[in-house]
Amino acid sequence: MVTRRQEWGWKRWLTNAVEDYRRSEKEHDTNESPPADNEIRCTQSGKITRYVDVGLQKFKTKSDIVVVGKGPTINKAVTVVEIIKRKMEGSLHQYTQLGSVTTTEQWDPVEGKDMDRMVAEKRTPVIIMHLSKIAIPDLEATSGYQAPTGNDIYS
Repeated sequence: MVTRRQEWGWKRWLTNAVEDYRRSEKEHDTNESPPADNEIRCTQSGKITRYVDVGLQKFKTKSDIVVVGKGPTINKAVTVVEIIKRKMEGSLHQYTQLGSVTTTEQWDPVEGKDMDRMVAEKRTPVIIMHLSKIAIPDLEATSGYQAPTGNDIYS
């Protein structure tokens, strides 16, 4: 059993260890491709209403769109999709894929400290939601599927 004193000692050590390192500048992921014409990538600083407006504009010229949320933006991406589906009066097919991506972070020692550089791999959850005016049978095998709901009963 860990005593209160041992617990505080552990926390103090961890805090001191973290103070000895700083995360290196993030380099843009070279493996990540630019978004497609019909893709919306949600970010933490983006506004839900803006993403909804962009999605509705894309549906004027495209038959399907893709909404992607990574890590803390998953909730925002789901909200955007639900609002778009409601504004399109329940006429859209939804295909949902869940997964994760691995990112690498580098931690450098603070100047004046004679320590090794640390490298940590972090897995971040990802959600990819395809909204389409027509059914896409190829996606049904690899995705969760939600059929069109029809007109909203609350309108």
